[in-house]
Amino acid sequence: MPTIYRDVEVKIDTEDIWEEVLDDMSTEDIEDYLKERRKKETPTITMGEAYECKLLKEGVRPSECETDKAGYLVEYEGGYQSWSPKDVFDAAYKLSETFLDRLMNECEEICDRGEKCGDFIESDNFEKLGYTARILLVAQDMIMHEYHGLLLNRIDAAKDGNICMPFDFGTAVNFLKAGGAIRRKGWHKKFVVKQVPSHITADIIPNMQSLPQVAKDILMYHENPHIDYENQMLIIRRDRSADSWHPTSEDIFAEDWELVVPPINK
Repeated sequence: MPTIYRDVEVKIDTEDIWEEVLDDMSTEDIEDYLKERRKKETPTITMGEAYECKLLKEGVRPSECETDKAGYLVEYEGGYQSWSPKDVFDAAYKLSETFLDRLMNECEEICDRGEKCGDFIESDNFEKLGYTARILLVAQDMIMHEYHGLLLNRIDAAKDGNICMPFDFGTAVNFLKAGGAIRRKGWHKKFVVKQVPSHITADIIPNMQSLPQVAKDILMYHENPHIDYENQMLIIRRDRSADSWHPTSEDIFAEDWELVVPPINK
């Protein structure tokens, strides 16, 4: 990546940045930091200043309205220097030396896209769309919001192993599919998991403690006796009792779902 500077070369030690910044930042702080990060890392130089320093291409002279246009003084390998408009450079280059750099870039991009999507939904043009287009776009906006929340939680998890932002039920279901445990914010020491799909064969059925004898007799009477457990959800309570679980309508529309990370401290 080229070096960007104004009066002196700006050298960025990525590891030091993350050690210093992330240690003192909450999830909310990270969102604000995303918007300011590039300003701090890349000092600007106006097009007018670049013209005075003879950094523009030969024959290029800024108009009166272009004099204050922001940009960067860029030095490439070999020592060649030039001026690049800020919007052009920002679109082409982003700090991506570490995992956290790439994660922050992705978070910044989805945040920008989400804001644009939300702005359009609030505009008069949104109402000009057909029913299907409106529903799909609103659903997209919701998914992008959840996507942004997931990225912020990944940043928090990379920082100190904790996650704090809640999720909607759709994301909670994805956690279950991935093998995670979930709970709602108000639940104390109880959680839901998706049971692992299992194929129970004839040699195991007679010894199953969870089946009454009549069920075993019926199953063993048929040819090729077996049981296939699929798509079962289990709620495990504080006293370690467990029952099959089906979400209520309140659960489905709730947006206070959490990923349970062992050990459970709440």
